[in-house]
Amino acid sequence: MASVFEIFTVCPPGLEDLLAREITELGLSGKKEKGGFALQGGLKELYLLNLWSRLANRVLLKVGRFRATSFQELVEKASRYPWEIYFSQASGIRIRVTCRKSKLYHSEAVAERIARAISRRLGREIPLTKDEEAPLLVVRLFRDEIFLKVDSSGGDLFRRGYKVAKGPAPLRENLAAALVMFSGWDEKAPFFDPFCGTGTILIEAIWIAMNRAPGLKRSFAFEKWKNFSPSLWEELLNQAQKCLREPRARFYGNDRDPKAVQATFQNALAAEVTPYLNLEIKEVAHVLPPDKAPGFVVTNPPFGGRLGLAKKPLQELAARFKGPLREWQLTLIFPKKRLPARFPFPLNMVAAFEHGGKKVFVFKRKDGS
Repeated sequence: MASVFEIFTVCPPGLEDLLAREITELGLSGKKEKGGFALQGGLKELYLLNLWSRLANRVLLKVGRFRATSFQELVEKASRYPWEIYFSQASGIRIRVTCRKSKLYHSEAVAERIARAISRRLGREIPLTKDEEAPLLVVRLFRDEIFLKVDSSGGDLFRRGYKVAKGPAPLRENLAAALVMFSGWDEKAPFFDPFCGTGTILIEAIWIAMNRAPGLKRSFAFEKWKNFSPSLWEELLNQAQKCLREPRARFYGNDRDPKAVQATFQNALAAEVTPYLNLEIKEVAHVLPPDKAPGFVVTNPPFGGRLGLAKKPLQELAARFKGPLREWQLTLIFPKKRLPARFPFPLNMVAAFEHGGKKVFVFKRKDGS
């Protein structure tokens, strides 16, 4: 438990600044890097990141770094590391390899040799597998330097476990949380998603308002490691449970599709937030302010595969802001740098990230407009 590790928290490109702020608010310090945040810490810091990060994809722990220019050298040096700590219970292993500017450039061959090295260290055969439940080792080769990082998360952290009902083009949970954070919502004002889809944005907002750790009820790869500390983990879980609070805001969701509203309800039920959520089936053109107090509209409007499909819902939303929603704040995402609708106030483009293999841009109502 006294060991100090090099830890890298991976996030979607475009969210590095938000992740750095989130990790700093956890009381941890380190360095923002492309695609994530690097820091040093022990088991406590490793557990905290997995338990509390709303933005991360996964948390990697550096096992080692060495130089190799031949497969023989690769196997020999990789077999020196204490793989029994991380893979003693594994019946198979996933190895994700990237090679750049190195003499060893064939990623599959590198993965095969690394698996051979781990098997040598463990004294038993541990085959490569594509099973998503198997532990993951991330290997990067750059200019003949080999970097070995083991995944402590055991699957994508954005998979919170509440998405029991699916829908078209769902927004990943960590991207939805990022959108809420980009909005500047104060966790007190009414919160409204007029295109709620499967409810991801709403649920993430409620969890933020509840101060609920997103990893509170999921399992992690580090729980199967030899150095796992059940007492420390139980202590952090108990602390997270005590941090829970009643939301001070009111939450509203709307969609024209009854199936979408039903999906939102089912997911909200799985996320244990239905007491805080008000849902309605209505065309956005007929939407009225769901609350007397002006609040925040945060949404992922439908834009489909063609720009023409996005014009009408956005134009209808813009019309609402010319009338009944004019005092409300607005944050939305769209796959173009220019919106196909004219809003009665300027919108700043504040960020961009990948969603469903497509780059999308975050637009936010300009302060004071």
